[in-house]
Amino acid sequence: MRVISQILNRPVVCVDIETDGMNHLSGHIIEVAAIRIENGVVVDEFKTLINPGIKIPYFITNLTGITTDDVAAAPTFEAVSDRLQEILNGAVFVAHNARFDYSFLRQEFRRLDINFDPKQLCTVKLSRRLYPDQRSHKLASLISEHGFSYAARHRAYDDAHILVQFLNK
Repeated sequence: MRVISQILNRPVVCVDIETDGMNHLSGHIIEVAAIRIENGVVVDEFKTLINPGIKIPYFITNLTGITTDDVAAAPTFEAVSDRLQEILNGAVFVAHNARFDYSFLRQEFRRLDINFDPKQLCTVKLSRRLYPDQRSHKLASLISEHGFSYAARHRAYDDAHILVQFLNK
């Protein structure tokens, strides 16, 4: 199996986040998942809910299923920041619509006065290059087009795992 980590000859980390809104400057991460691949093999995984310290908006709960009660006992971003840095260290940051996930993570790290500036690979852009005739490159379209499996859409781990499947394809 030849995957991106082998082609790039460096580790990659497939990342997905769920947030309490769309604006990275005022919003917060409420769930994060990161799956590290080295030499074509998953070598580390991290997933957790994050307590943003505010109430989760109804439309976010409706989309993700994540409630304010779900995150009440979850760690803060600060509490998991070292673990996230560890799994992301030296790897290419891979995300679907990478600017969105990257901007939220960068802002969360910035609030802690931590520099976050990894190389990025956007799977939307990759899909457009590999499959130019495909009408849509949304994650739902990739799932439908390629038959990727998942347990729960709009949950960070399952969406990150879809990216692993996409890279393997």
